[in-house]
Amino acid sequence: MSFSTKVKEEITKHESHARHCMIAELLALVLATGEVEFDKGEAVLKLKPENHSIGDKICSLIDVIFDNNIIYEMHTKYILIPDSIMTERLLQTLKLSDYIELMNEDWLDDDEISENFAVGETMYVSSGGVSLQNCHFPKQVIQKSCCKKAFIRGFFLASGSVNDPNKAYHFEIVADTKEMAEVLRDTIESFSLDAKVVKRKKYYVVYLKEGSMIVDMLNVMEAYVSLMDMENVRIIKDMRNDINRRVNCETANIKKTVSAAMRQIADIEYIEKTKGLNYLSSSLREIAEVRLLEPDADLATLGTMLNPPISKSGVNHRLRKISKIAEEIKNG
Repeated sequence: MSFSTKVKEEITKHESHARHCMIAELLALVLATGEVEFDKGEAVLKLKPENHSIGDKICSLIDVIFDNNIIYEMHTKYILIPDSIMTERLLQTLKLSDYIELMNEDWLDDDEISENFAVGETMYVSSGGVSLQNCHFPKQVIQKSCCKKAFIRGFFLASGSVNDPNKAYHFEIVADTKEMAEVLRDTIESFSLDAKVVKRKKYYVVYLKEGSMIVDMLNVMEAYVSLMDMENVRIIKDMRNDINRRVNCETANIKKTVSAAMRQIADIEYIEKTKGLNYLSSSLREIAEVRLLEPDADLATLGTMLNPPISKSGVNHRLRKISKIAEEIKNG
């Protein structure tokens, strides 16, 4: 089972106790999965959830909000509210007034529906009907923070996904229209998250890329088990990254130390070959002899081998002097 499926299974089981939150969640699910179709002048609402669990969630919310007084038909791939009066009642409750006004327009008939919707710049028309995301969004439904959470949760259930954190950090929700994507982005940003919108073919995608923001997003959707799973993965990944950084740093330091030691030994051997080590002062000759005896030792260790011992900076100072003398000899 994918991580995205696990998140959806968890939030499908979440139950809102306040009616206004239920309406906000149903609004999101209806906007994301719903289309209005027209049959002989009658408007019917068809909802196409991704799977049965999301379909059950939609039906459960309809039953509770409308006290089992909305009649709908459960089909294999969709939920149908076949009666225009029932459809109008549901849309009124969700504050999707644009569609109610549209359904009452005398000029709108079966032959003109596709043509008229296609004229509008933001109208999204599928092969079966008109997307509800063409409506003017009812902001009054998600005024409260809890309702915003329910709305995001519902939209993610219907058209969202989140990557396995072991592979990559990516959270997204797909919308039919730019206007709907901007509503989602603004709602997510109300929780101090930096959401972005990008167009992908004919759809608009609202997404988050940073692991910390996705964790916060899971918290907003109240997917606490998935949140803990992701945090555990992030902790392990951070530990691995920290270990890799330390190993890389230590490897770089070792290479730097070895390279410096090789240059120092080459300078000392050049002086010994051309002038002899007695050419050096006693203090420089002492560190030169110790360096030749201990080619792998670091500067601090070399310092402890002198009599009297000197500091790491003192050793470095003497070896620099030796390198400068070697350079002078080479230059004649």
